[in-house]
Amino acid sequence: MDSLSAASLCPSAGSQLSADEMKLLAKLEEQNRLLETDSKSLYSVSGVLQSPTSPKTLSYEDDIWGHVIKEWDDWSKRKVGQIKVLIRRGVPAHLRPVVWQLLCDAQNVAVSQHYSDLLKSSCPAETLMHRDLSRILPQHQLFQKLRDTTCQEPLLNVLKAYSVLDREIGYCQGSVFIVGLLLTQMAEEEAFCVFVRLMKDFRMRELYRSSMVELGCCIYQFDSMIQEQLPELHSHFQTQGFHTSMFSSSWFLNILLSSLPITAAMRTFDIFMCEGLEIVFRVGLAVLQMKQTELIKLDIEGMMNCLQNLESWESDPDGMIEAAYQIKYNSSRMKQLRKEYTSIKTKELEDQEELNALSSENEHLKQRLDILEKRCSEQLVSQMKKELEKSLLNAARSQNTLKEMQTNTLQIEESGSTVPDENSVMYLQKELISCRLREAEALTGLKELKQHIKDLVKKCQWQQVHCGGQQKVSSAQNDLQVELLSTRLKEALTQAALKESRHKLLQLQTEDKIHSDQLTRTEAHINSQRDHLRELTSQHQDLRSQLQQSRQQFSALQYKIQILSKSTTSFSQTTLKPSTSASLEHNDT
Repeated sequence: MDSLSAASLCPSAGSQLSADEMKLLAKLEEQNRLLETDSKSLYSVSGVLQSPTSPKTLSYEDDIWGHVIKEWDDWSKRKVGQIKVLIRRGVPAHLRPVVWQLLCDAQNVAVSQHYSDLLKSSCPAETLMHRDLSRILPQHQLFQKLRDTTCQEPLLNVLKAYSVLDREIGYCQGSVFIVGLLLTQMAEEEAFCVFVRLMKDFRMRELYRSSMVELGCCIYQFDSMIQEQLPELHSHFQTQGFHTSMFSSSWFLNILLSSLPITAAMRTFDIFMCEGLEIVFRVGLAVLQMKQTELIKLDIEGMMNCLQNLESWESDPDGMIEAAYQIKYNSSRMKQLRKEYTSIKTKELEDQEELNALSSENEHLKQRLDILEKRCSEQLVSQMKKELEKSLLNAARSQNTLKEMQTNTLQIEESGSTVPDENSVMYLQKELISCRLREAEALTGLKELKQHIKDLVKKCQWQQVHCGGQQKVSSAQNDLQVELLSTRLKEALTQAALKESRHKLLQLQTEDKIHSDQLTRTEAHINSQRDHLRELTSQHQDLRSQLQQSRQQFSALQYKIQILSKSTTSFSQTTLKPSTSASLEHNDT
């Protein structure tokens, strides 16, 4: 509590005390002097404020607490050290409700007058509260008095009223234990006022925020304390993958009330009401120190079960408090750890903001990409449609052309389907032989003409060399030229005739090829018809054999029928003869 931490630890010389107060505080003077030197020397002096394990004089402590309650304003301002010592030794059970309300200044809560109005408002988390209460109450000894449905109503009312009052925080499951503990000590409205003060002035509201920044800071500080003071246990936690938050988050959210036995929980909550969350760090580390040897041997599940059941301190809450204050707790170091955690969270927030920006940009790019893909797909579809239409047109044209070619082929086949006779084939072969002979004769004549031209050229050259007279040479040359021209003319005519013969030869070869193909197809058709005829003949023979067998069977059947008819007539005649003789004898009589 801020007012307590700011006050002096010892009384001033000018304070006004009565004679009874002087007697009650006479034994505290030596303790006060020690507290001025070392405020943490709690158990160093014998007497009233001796070791927590020593026996207590309840009547004497009741007198001291009665005086403290009576003069609370003065004690809370100038005797904070004495109050801390008294609370660490334990608040008397019958005075605990008053002391808790005084420690948190619950009587000055402004909203206490509106409690009934808050209960009339609707609460969105009411269904969740009912479900949590039905699950938590039967399992914990803290709620033995609240297991009756009529006793659960105050707990639900306090939770609902605060959830309506502080809609930003609303309802948190850890608050069930705190409100339940308060209701075991005081009335419903008083518990509500104390809980409002705890949420506002004792960092509980920050712990219950959905962002969990304050809770994360406490867990970070607690993990650092384990690493510094219990390094072997911390190494085992890391090896097993056992994070501190797995067990310590509930310790901070409900001030160890869900794990400690009821007596130890009361003592811890007494100190929490005076000194705040420091006691959670101290008791938590004391628990780990006491169970270190056992925890190192366990796996994750075993460690969770071990740290959730702390019943070993049920009979010795004073020993737990004494062990807690043997733990090293450095306020400056805790502030330093808080700064480290704040810087880490700031860096994480910056990274998260950058990641969110990148994510939003990525989403924007995805949307643009989708739009572009849609446009491209539309263009591609239209283009493919056009190409498909062209392909269909080309296919239709090709199909029409194919049909025309098939029709022409059929017409050609029909026109040439008449089988050529042997005379026409023989005629074509003779014509082919004669054309080849004429071609050979033309080639022979052409060779002879070429040889004759060469002879004439040689003769002309010889005459030019040996003839003396120019006129003789010129006349001879003229004769030779005329003969040469006539020869070349004959050669040209021979070549033309040769070309014509070749052309006719090609035509004859083509016709011969066509007729040969037709003849081949005809022969193949004739062969297939012959095969078909053979099949029909074999089928005819089979049918004839079957017919003969049927006739034989029919004749045999007729023979049997004749035999049966003969036997039937003979049988009828034999039966008629006795009947006729009998009738004749009857007539005679």
